[in-house]
Order: sequence, then structure tokens, then C-alpha cells
Amino acid sequence: MVLVYSCQFCDRTIVFLEHSREREADDRTMTAEERTSRTMIVPAKPPRQLPEAAPAGVASIYEEASICEDAGALRAAGVLYRAATEEMVKDQGGTGRDLKAKINSLTPRLDAEVLEDLHESRVVGNDSIHAGVQYAPEEIADVAELLWEAAFVLYEQPAQKASMRAARKARHDAARGPRAAS
Repeated sequence: MVLVYSCQFCDRTIVFLEHSREREADDRTMTAEERTSRTMIVPAKPPRQLPEAAPAGVASIYEEASICEDAGALRAAGVLYRAATEEMVKDQGGTGRDLKAKINSLTPRLDAEVLEDLHESRVVGNDSIHAGVQYAPEEIADVAELLWEAAFVLYEQPAQKASMRAARKARHDAARGPRAAS
């Protein structure tokens, strides 16, 4: 069933798709519909985005995985989140014959929690593609959040710190005046 509403604040149209299934009524002679879920289809939900400092290749795959997730293609989302993980690990200099080895090769440089999150994404992707495991929407969303956090730690935080250092250096140099150059 399609439900159309008008927003009380902006007067724009909001459209929901209501999913339901038939079930037996109490007297077992009739059937009734039971609502299982409701999806907002207008306005469309924007796909997930990695922090700005993440490399374009990683961000692109992550966004595509999010589109699959929002469409309910959860196995495809799991596989693409794994692909985003692989691209992230490659960008970080991971080496080895497979993704597990590549992630493990980053052990001296990355926090144990970030490594664990990358492995979680790897396992979900492998299960999705090789074993046909259908993870729940919440589990796929968890993987997406873990990857976002990993990208924040690996790309956004270093960029923020570099920006703060540059601003402090500029203030320091300005305070010292022309003598700072010598």
C-alpha cells in the first residue's frame, strides 16, 4: 500500500510504501493483513557518506554499498562494504595474499579496534558472497558504521589535526612577524 502525506512544516509531499503480509484471523475463516514494515520513498533517503577526507575510491564503493543497503539488497551491500574495506586497506599500504593478511599487515600501525572492525566487514562480505548468508538490516548497518568510524580514524582525524597544526603555525609565524622567516 502507498501512503501519501503532506508535511505540516514545509507542505512537501511525503510518500511511504507499507509492506504487509496476510495472516489468518482469529476465527481462521478469514485472513487479515499485518503490517511488517514501512519505507519512506519520497523524499529519498540520501546514501551514507564517508568523511570528506576519505579517498574517492573508498567513498564511491561505500556509497554504492549504502544504496544497495537502502534498497534491501543486503548481500550486495555486505559484499560492497567488504570491497570498500579492501580499498581502504590497500590505500593504507596493507600487503598479503588475501584481505585477512592485508588487514593483519597493518597491525603495527593501526589500533586493535580498527583492525577488528575491518575484519568484521571482511567476514560479513565473505559470508554474503561465498556462503549466501543473508544478514539482518541492523547487522549490515553495523558494518557500515564500523567502516565509517575506521575512515574517520584513518582519514578525517589526521586531516583535522594537520589543519589545526597549520593554523597554530600560521598564528605563531604571524605573531613573530618578519623575524620568523629568518
